[in-house]
Amino acid sequence: MRCFSGALTPIPLTIDAAPSLQSHTHLMSERSTTRDKKALQRLHQVFSPLNLGAAVWLITTWSFAAFQLVSERDRLLHDAAERTQTEARAFGAYSKSSILRLSEFLLDLRASWLIGQSGFVELVRERENLVVDLSFQVAVIDKQGQLLYSSIAPPAPGEKVDLSKREHFRVHQNAGGRDMLFISDPVKGKVSGKWSIQFTRPILRAGNFDGVIVISVSPEQFASFAQTFTNLDGEVASVIKTSGQVIARVPALEGSLARAVSNRPYLRSDAPLAGSFRAKSGSEGVERVFGYFRMPEFGLNFVVGESVDLVLAPFESFRRVVFASAIASTLLLGLLYYSLRRSMVERRRHMEEMRLASLVYASSSEAMMVTSLDGTIVDVNPAFSAATGYTVAQIKGRTGHSISGASNAPTLVERLRASVEKTGRWGGEISIRRKDGSEFPAYLTVDTYLTHAHGERRRVALIHDMTEKRQAEEVIRHQANFDALTDLPNRRLFFDRLEQEIERSRVTPDALALLFIDLDRFKEVNDTLGHDQGDLLLREAVRRIAASVRASDTVARLAGDEFTVILPAVGDARVAQGIAQAILERIAAPYRLAGELVVVSASIGVAIYPKDADSAEALVVCADQAMFAAKKEGRNRSKIFTKALLQAEKERLRITQDLRTALATGQLALHYQPIVDLRTGKVCKAEALIRWNHPLRGPIHPADFIAVAEESGLIIDIGRWVLAEALEQLVRWQALLGKDFQMAVNKSPMEFCAPASGPESWSGVIAGRNVPVGSLVIEITESSVMGQDADVIDQLSRFQAAGIEIALDDFGTGYSSLSYLRRLDIDYIKIDRSFIRSLTRGPDDVALCRAIISMAHALRIRVVAEGVETESQRDILLAAGCNYGQGHFFCPPVDATTFEAFLSTVT
Repeated sequence: MRCFSGALTPIPLTIDAAPSLQSHTHLMSERSTTRDKKALQRLHQVFSPLNLGAAVWLITTWSFAAFQLVSERDRLLHDAAERTQTEARAFGAYSKSSILRLSEFLLDLRASWLIGQSGFVELVRERENLVVDLSFQVAVIDKQGQLLYSSIAPPAPGEKVDLSKREHFRVHQNAGGRDMLFISDPVKGKVSGKWSIQFTRPILRAGNFDGVIVISVSPEQFASFAQTFTNLDGEVASVIKTSGQVIARVPALEGSLARAVSNRPYLRSDAPLAGSFRAKSGSEGVERVFGYFRMPEFGLNFVVGESVDLVLAPFESFRRVVFASAIASTLLLGLLYYSLRRSMVERRRHMEEMRLASLVYASSSEAMMVTSLDGTIVDVNPAFSAATGYTVAQIKGRTGHSISGASNAPTLVERLRASVEKTGRWGGEISIRRKDGSEFPAYLTVDTYLTHAHGERRRVALIHDMTEKRQAEEVIRHQANFDALTDLPNRRLFFDRLEQEIERSRVTPDALALLFIDLDRFKEVNDTLGHDQGDLLLREAVRRIAASVRASDTVARLAGDEFTVILPAVGDARVAQGIAQAILERIAAPYRLAGELVVVSASIGVAIYPKDADSAEALVVCADQAMFAAKKEGRNRSKIFTKALLQAEKERLRITQDLRTALATGQLALHYQPIVDLRTGKVCKAEALIRWNHPLRGPIHPADFIAVAEESGLIIDIGRWVLAEALEQLVRWQALLGKDFQMAVNKSPMEFCAPASGPESWSGVIAGRNVPVGSLVIEITESSVMGQDADVIDQLSRFQAAGIEIALDDFGTGYSSLSYLRRLDIDYIKIDRSFIRSLTRGPDDVALCRAIISMAHALRIRVVAEGVETESQRDILLAAGCNYGQGHFFCPPVDATTFEAFLSTVT
């Protein structure tokens, strides 16, 4: 590592970065400018003259409405204040006159009292008759405060009524002989028990206090004048002393005379004689406008009030009118604004449409042509030039029909011209000729427009090139009618062609043949070599089939490994059968797949039109039935359809339908055949065998419906029912014959495909019946175990673990493999009846039977011989060491009642 001394010179790195920085700065500046422009544009839209004018209108309208409402409210409150003040003045003036009259009355009464009591009483009565607007009570109190006289209820002789504590008495007693009028607070009379206002003057003798003259007036009468202006709810009038004490109120209010008011402007000493104010009544909680009038010389205040609600009642209707006017004005503005706005938007839209139309016309990928009404080309867009090869200068001035293709029918061109002249428009498919003479399919749309409001009319032709669409339609058509793997006609196209050939055969004497081909064991190829190799096999098979037929024949793929061949004009079935044989031979040749040689065969059904069927669907059904018959006969062969095949298929379908209802309607029943111990002759087992008694056809042999039940899947429900019935019978017979008695039940290979667990399974049914160990024997066929399917073996193992024994039925008719007998731990084998039937023919058959029995015993398997018909057969089997026998020699299959009768005879 080297070290350098001296100053370090900085490297100017910013030189290379300068262009990038400038570019970034320029980009940021452009973005900022764009944002500013957009913001300015939005601002201009918001503050447009139309929006500003509408805003001013709205503000003015609602401001004026608010001003009207405030002014009207203020006017109503001001008028109420003036009115109540005037009424208070009138109230005060009237009350003052009443006070002065009462004062004079007191002076007269005092003078009369001083003269003598008899004249005094006369004066009181005289005044009561004269003063009709006031009801009053006159009383006289002596200088000690004792009641001397009362105009209503004078005191009884010796009775003393002490009024010395009353305010009006004490005021005069302490006045020092001064003569004055006193108006008291409302008091409750001791004699009358009513509220009253006391108007009093002192009785003076020689200038000294000698008692009190009292006139009592009810507060209601004193303030009765106020009733003239307190008729409405919320109106009130009161007389209030300077101290705040209420002495009268209209209308009267409970408790109002016993309280005082405060914080009122008229209670101030410097308050004007008249005025108004707003306040809330403490006793009612009602806000009122009050007018008052002060009368200082008597120490009284006269107050008149109207509730604010009453005052402002007219304001509500006025407010509704104002609001209605404002809303109407606003709606009018909205309508006007909407109309103007819509007009402006329509104008902008129209301008934008014109701009866009011009832009679309110039930049559209669709060819467009503008002509005059007589068809002369005025203008074309660039797409037109690109599609046809004509420039604007080359095509302008020519007629629109000059680009019509030669392949267009004359009637089509004539219909186009007539429609355009009559309606101004036309639309349809047409061929367009290019400048180089080539043509392309197009969809032409013609419309007529105005160039502008006062312009001449023009026709606009829109030409849409349909070349790609036609190609796509052809691809779709091919996909819809041809198989993707083999490129053969699919089911849809096959039926279409078959119906065409049938229609052709209707008018010719030649017959039509249909081959239905199904590859044998194709699924095994798929499962072992994979689907890709299966696809290769299908393609090669198609090539071989096509090489075996004539050029006029149609090969189609219906589905999977199913193919059909339509053979028109075959003459007779022998020609069709010869072609079918050629196909069989070619298909049977080995295939090389995945490095291996694979051999498959085919089964072919042949049906002839019109001999076998008169429609396409029916002909396919007949060929399909013939193909299945070929498979049943061993595969790798062809089969010609016959009426017998049709009848067999109908019979199979009828049995399938009837069998579906047989179980539900109780048509099925169980018969039982005894299994006898050959050494003891004792019946130790019974085999449950199903029987079907059809309500119309009578008894149907099991061989005629068991296979159908297996094909349709009905065997699963039937087998479950047989098991349940047999187990119920087993319980009854074990009670009769002992716990060692066994019941044998057959289980079809198809039943092993059903779920092995659950309440509906065999295991579930057996577990639900609590079957004793060793009481049930399940009989299976060799075909059930030959494949040694893991699920089947597992089910058998679980049965044996539950104490159920397994018997192999029809032994000797199949593969008779010894290996699975050892692996599956079979408990019994049942020698097929075909061996038992041949026992008496010769020693070889006996030796074979002995060998089977010896082999079984060597594997610790017990042997049951089926189909024992004679005594000699029984003796041979017994001598050979066979354990059990079953057959008509002992007893045929019988119902439960007959079986029990048979047992009673042998025991």
